[in-house]
Amino acid sequence: MQPARFLGDCSGDRLGIGVLGKDGRVTEAIACILADWGTTNLRVWAVRPDRTIHGPRTSPMGLLAVQNRRFAEALTEACGNWLADSNSAPVVMCGMVGSKLGWKEAPYLPTPVALGDLGRHLCSIEAPFRGTVAVIPGVMMDDQMQPEVMRGEESQILGAIQELGIRDGAFLLPGTHSKWALIDNGTLVSLRTYMTGEVFGLIRRTGTLSQLMEGDAHDDVAFERGVRFSRSTDAANLLHALFSVRTLGLLGRISREGLASYLSGLLIGAELCDGFAWLHAQGITGLAAAIGTPAMLDAYQRAASYYGLRIVALDSADILPRALLSIAATAGLATGCGEVKE
Repeated sequence: MQPARFLGDCSGDRLGIGVLGKDGRVTEAIACILADWGTTNLRVWAVRPDRTIHGPRTSPMGLLAVQNRRFAEALTEACGNWLADSNSAPVVMCGMVGSKLGWKEAPYLPTPVALGDLGRHLCSIEAPFRGTVAVIPGVMMDDQMQPEVMRGEESQILGAIQELGIRDGAFLLPGTHSKWALIDNGTLVSLRTYMTGEVFGLIRRTGTLSQLMEGDAHDDVAFERGVRFSRSTDAANLLHALFSVRTLGLLGRISREGLASYLSGLLIGAELCDGFAWLHAQGITGLAAAIGTPAMLDAYQRAASYYGLRIVALDSADILPRALLSIAATAGLATGCGEVKE
């Protein structure tokens, strides 16, 4: 027997819809569940029938933390009562969950990719849930010299162009593998990757340079010094410039507590130097926006300010749920809810 439904109290323009569970507890119904499943973290949101979005609920069960392919259990734990309270609600996911090491591989879409059509290419997953479970495919640019790929960032960019009300522009998505992407009339046409975050993490934790670094406090002066050096002629080769982390520390020119900030500035500065040169070579003068976490966006904004540039920053947690819901709607998996409320 299906759970009984009822109309609850109304608050403003919000219609309360509930489900009477097996224990007699009344819960508000869920029309769709959205997930951003990356390498290190899992974020989930619940969409109610009145079009409001709740969350995110964040879990450390990223791709690397899931053991023995227990993806269904990890998702259930992250969602908590949402899956139990949803009446066969679909689950739509983006990110590394669709990689070769993920729950199920979703083949890459080759560029150019119309972002508004992502929902037409979902990959379904068999799961022990009552509703449909699907993952959004990533994007691949098949260049003979250096192919490029992304998973999850395509959905964030869709959220950005929806938020900004634009169809064209260049976007920066900083992170473990920073992405620069070009959008033309709502279509992703080109992308470029920088291993900035991963290289920082490796140097910070291992090797001779890490032995000189102490603490995790941010040092603005050291960070700025790293960014400014990255723009110099002498730092044109990053492999050469990185040795300055060691020598400046050994000679006491930068304190041990400031070396990590200097390294961060050097790496982010090197990325910005090459990224802006890549844009200029294609006749593009600047970025439409940067998308990411507040802490990462702050670092890139400060680095860009030394170029005399201002970067519009968009928190991915604010724009991604709307994009995922629109993808679900394109796929016909959001019939219980409509456009996200502003």
